[in-house]
Amino acid sequence: MSDFLIQGRHGTRGNFEAVIPSSHGGGLVHLWRDNDAGMTWHGPTCFGGRSRYTASTLIQSNYGSAGNLEVLAVDEAGNLDFFWRMDGPPWTWSGPFHVAGGVRGGPSLVQGSHGDKGNFEVVVPHRDGGLVHLWRDNDAGMAWSAPGRFVGGARYAAASLIQSNYGSAGNLEVLAVDEAGNLDFFWRMDGPPWTWSGPFRIGSEVAFDVRECGFGWRAAYDQADTHVVVRIQLAPDAGIAASTMDNLRTAWRDGIIGKWSDRFDCTGNGQRKRITFDVQWVNSGAHHVVRVRTGPERSNVTTWDTSDTGDVASHEFGHMLGHPDEYVTAACPSRTPVNTGTVMDDNSETVARLYDRITALHCGHTPAAAPGEGPGAGEGEGGEVRSIDRLEPSERAESLGRLRGIGARAGVADPDRNEVSFEVSGGAPGERYVYRVAVTGSGAVHRHLLDDFSDEPESEATGRVDQDTAARVFAAAERVGLLDDEPPEHSAGDLPPDSLVAVVTVRDGAAVRWVTVPAADTEQSAADLPGEAADVPMETSIRLPRENLTVLRPVLDALHDVEASL
Repeated sequence: MSDFLIQGRHGTRGNFEAVIPSSHGGGLVHLWRDNDAGMTWHGPTCFGGRSRYTASTLIQSNYGSAGNLEVLAVDEAGNLDFFWRMDGPPWTWSGPFHVAGGVRGGPSLVQGSHGDKGNFEVVVPHRDGGLVHLWRDNDAGMAWSAPGRFVGGARYAAASLIQSNYGSAGNLEVLAVDEAGNLDFFWRMDGPPWTWSGPFRIGSEVAFDVRECGFGWRAAYDQADTHVVVRIQLAPDAGIAASTMDNLRTAWRDGIIGKWSDRFDCTGNGQRKRITFDVQWVNSGAHHVVRVRTGPERSNVTTWDTSDTGDVASHEFGHMLGHPDEYVTAACPSRTPVNTGTVMDDNSETVARLYDRITALHCGHTPAAAPGEGPGAGEGEGGEVRSIDRLEPSERAESLGRLRGIGARAGVADPDRNEVSFEVSGGAPGERYVYRVAVTGSGAVHRHLLDDFSDEPESEATGRVDQDTAARVFAAAERVGLLDDEPPEHSAGDLPPDSLVAVVTVRDGAAVRWVTVPAADTEQSAADLPGEAADVPMETSIRLPRENLTVLRPVLDALHDVEASL
């Protein structure tokens, strides 16, 4: 039932008037509350014949002095019937008058501002899906129009209609609830060609902060039941043509929808519901603002480029929903899971667990994990990784003591367990850059280079330096505070996921301590670094903020000597 209660114009205060389907023998019943004398309810008064009605809608019109009551009701056979009651004694009800067939659910009736008298406007769900609009010309014969069906598909249970102050006479505005509990919005322009627009799914705004190691961002989207909408504002750099942006919007949206939408469903209110997504490109009111620059560049959740594919966009879309990356990176050595073979690892596919937050909050059901989510799920390189600073005080002191001992040439047992490394990584999957130089306490050296933008293949190099050269690296790590009892401050702040970052790490077995700072790999990107950019003294084009480089330079200079041995 819908719109069956109004506060009318009878009485000084305005009585309450209600019309609802009768539960005994068919027809309708009218009740009213005297708001001037004791607020007592009167009735019910039965009228309307023997048809069994399922829903009704009520207004008080401008016919008569105070105004007649006007009612539309839907019966079990899908008929829409009209009734009216005169606004004075003997308060006679007239009807039913058949208006239309093939409808269902709760109708909604208003007296609008079209015409001198004000036409009646009604919207009611259609039996086969979508909605129906009818109107009565109150200036010429009071004849009802033929039903005008708009929007098919969803089977709606009820509709609510107003005439707003948008336009001249006023647009019609409709909210409708479907059988799955979704709320959709529609509107109709107030002049030729009288076009209806919609449905626009209405839901709740979801927003929360996500932090992982030195990465931090705000997830945000709109969710209505199992349908998720993300509003994205693209801000292209100067010189990017409008036609290029049009093509990118199409490619990126197709990639996101194809990767995320309509892949899984869940159970809610006894129904199986598909989990669907939409991307809306907007100029204001965005959940996320994304800079677009000329590519190829290395993209992150806040900066895309003209060479990005739909796969890259679908990965960054996952961050907008609140998912961290799932690939191995020195910037987050304790990350789990990793190597999952999913969209958050290598741009491949979505898996059921990536929908858990959406389904648990809105469906009451969490889908089971999909089998075969990728090799090595949950395993980092080298097994379990622990932070030195989360060890028990005695264990932490022992780890730091061993690392200091390497720098002091104190003859530490099993020095291969101890390592200092410098690594740069970043870019979305398919655009990755990884550069790593590491030396162990025994002098073993390892260098790794991966550049997805380069024609050169991924490379690995190993070698060895004498223990004096290795010890200088560990001693430099102690000088810059990496081996102090209290951990150094992580200076990167909350970087967007997939950002290019530089990491200096000290390792004692499975226990690590690291410092992360922002990095850049081109002059164009370097302009985005905080402060003045400076070149790293290594065999890489990476640049760091000069302030950070100054602090870390003793370690990088010592590692440069190590790298020169390869």
